[in-house]
Amino acid sequence: MRPSVKRLYVVLCLLAMALLLFALLLWYGMSLLAAILLVVTAGCLVAAIYAWWLGRYTLKSLAEPAPHTHGVTMSWAAPFYDYYCPLLGLGKRFRSETLRHAGVGAGERVLDVGCGTGVLTRLAAEAVGSAGYVVGIDPSPGMIAIARRNATVAASRAEFRLAAIEALPFADASFNLVLSSFMVHHLPPDVKSAGLGEVYRILKPSGRLLVVDIDRPTNALWWLLCWPLLFFHFTAPNLRGEISAYLRAAGFAQVEVCARKGGLLSFWLATKPVNTAGGNE
Repeated sequence: MRPSVKRLYVVLCLLAMALLLFALLLWYGMSLLAAILLVVTAGCLVAAIYAWWLGRYTLKSLAEPAPHTHGVTMSWAAPFYDYYCPLLGLGKRFRSETLRHAGVGAGERVLDVGCGTGVLTRLAAEAVGSAGYVVGIDPSPGMIAIARRNATVAASRAEFRLAAIEALPFADASFNLVLSSFMVHHLPPDVKSAGLGEVYRILKPSGRLLVVDIDRPTNALWWLLCWPLLFFHFTAPNLRGEISAYLRAAGFAQVEVCARKGGLLSFWLATKPVNTAGGNE
């Protein structure tokens, strides 16, 4: 059975079990609201246990130490990531748009930080062709395990490593392009600064960083929905519109918002100056 078919089979089985539990609760006289709450609570508990098991299992199967990070890791979401991202409008079409804004070209060396299950990374590997090199990093063992499995199934040239943005395991000036898709808002302010500094270090002079993430909302509806994020130090800089300042503080001389989407998301394109301290060429 193909992995995609197997995952669909598992989802359908879980959905059938949830519906059966819901029907039994109603049959035994539980109110509609109580039955819904109980089924949702049970589903969350099962998902949490599965995510915990997946994290331990995949870490053993990878035979690699999980990197230390103060950022948020997403192993708990790994089993569902490829399903809910398209529902949020973050499917293959959105990933292709990201690469278009990044201007990825044939033969380039590309790093995808916070790659998740590797959808964007694999598309970048197709774009650079056989002469290029693409690697995705993520601190989550669950994400990397699924990314490697998906790459094998798709016969992709993309590589995947367990690593965190604040300690990139790559040499200075070794990449033409770095991609960051919905990762920066998972980092506290000090890790934002350290991680972007690491990205600057491993980029070649005139290399680019493309960041797509949450930005300061442009309409009242998004503010109504997102204002609680101002109380979290991970997301507050995004909501305050400070990402451009973080990029400039890391050393990027040219920073532009090349696109906005939906009144909440921005695409930042930052370029490393040609004449940099240390003379990296």
